[in-house]
Amino acid sequence: MGLQRSLMIAVTVSVGVTALSAIVGTAAAFFRGRIEQITLLIIHFLMVVPTFLILALVSNDAGGDWRVISLAMIFVSWFFPARVIWTLALSLREREYVDAARYMGVPGMKIVLRHLVPNIGSLLVINFTLGVVSAVMTETGLSFIGFGVKIPDVSLGSLIGYGAATVTSAPWQFYFPALALTLLTVSMALVADGLRDALDPTSAAGGQA
Repeated sequence: MGLQRSLMIAVTVSVGVTALSAIVGTAAAFFRGRIEQITLLIIHFLMVVPTFLILALVSNDAGGDWRVISLAMIFVSWFFPARVIWTLALSLREREYVDAARYMGVPGMKIVLRHLVPNIGSLLVINFTLGVVSAVMTETGLSFIGFGVKIPDVSLGSLIGYGAATVTSAPWQFYFPALALTLLTVSMALVADGLRDALDPTSAAGGQA
């Protein structure tokens, strides 16, 4: 049950962060001008904000509701991937198919959603997989220190936190959820490496994984 809850939070957060960062990053690169400047200003401001402290305060006020925790994690996690995607989209916006769609009168957001976002699909897949690992670790840290998921709900982080108090008398309460967390993060990291090799045309294993 703890693994299930941690995966639900991680997948929800990773999907939300991937979608939001893809749309914001590509839209900022495509529209340029003032929209791009304002978007980058917001991103750079959020990158220096103590996000973990904000996340802990919001999670504590939420009373352990995993839905609120997931939304808060999405809010404090989207801007760094959006900055990376914006950098990649700077070259995509100069492609011929983008100019052709613009000259044909296709609306800007439609160009972003139908032409720019699909052409960074390989990056988004890898970001999603790594985002699951990052979200699991963030949720585990919050729950371990008592700011995440709370009773009657459980997650891997809360189980590890409860088990840490009885690690000498009942070590299985700590080591089993810790082992599950380790296997989850390692497996997702291996999946991300495999997807990178399969989707990256410059990789030696490109198209073979």
